[in-house]
Amino acid sequence: MKTISEGDMKEIRETSNKGIQFLIQEEGLVKRPYLDQVGVPTIGVGMTYYPDSGKRVTLKDPELTVNRAIQLFRLMLKSYEQAVWAPTRDDINHNQFDALTSLTYNIGTNGFKGSTLLKVLNDDKEDPKIQQAFEAWKNAGGKPILLSRRKREAALYFTPYDEQQATDEQLYINQVKHIQSKLGLPDDGVFGKNTKAAVLAFQKKHGLIADGIAGPQTLAELNKI
Repeated sequence: MKTISEGDMKEIRETSNKGIQFLIQEEGLVKRPYLDQVGVPTIGVGMTYYPDSGKRVTLKDPELTVNRAIQLFRLMLKSYEQAVWAPTRDDINHNQFDALTSLTYNIGTNGFKGSTLLKVLNDDKEDPKIQQAFEAWKNAGGKPILLSRRKREAALYFTPYDEQQATDEQLYINQVKHIQSKLGLPDDGVFGKNTKAAVLAFQKKHGLIADGIAGPQTLAELNKI
């Protein structure tokens, strides 16, 4: 529960473009519809439905522009952002907010609201135990496959914030460059045939569905490099 009035200070309620970039590097941004790892039609940043209409994604849907994909993703994030800002102290910076939103997007709103992490940071937002509280959410399917993501979120949380922001289009270009860099390719920011071929080869090598799409599972493996 908030202890000061809304007008007393500028409270953070939305993910910054830096936070959007962070989430795209974890979740992927694919402009055309595709089947995810369990065969569900997906588009944009892991969307299986359009948050502005509630309509389910189909493989016949048109390709999204980058701006549209990020606009829809921001709509999807609203409930997760609400779950972060409502119970947390008012003086967290934007990197801290973004890191907490990434975690909440991954573990769910109820998971965050009942977490030790929330209790620790509300007592002291610089407490070193926050690192361990992030890492406590490392398991999926009984295995610590999310530990590297938790470490990246904790690192973002403890990174001093700066005001530099990228445009939506630059976010997508940066994401392609991130993928290319991980694959050892020239990072020109264009997801062309060479990048797709490298993604396909990487997927085959790591036992993933070889579709040439850099979705969450492929990025999870790439981000280990």
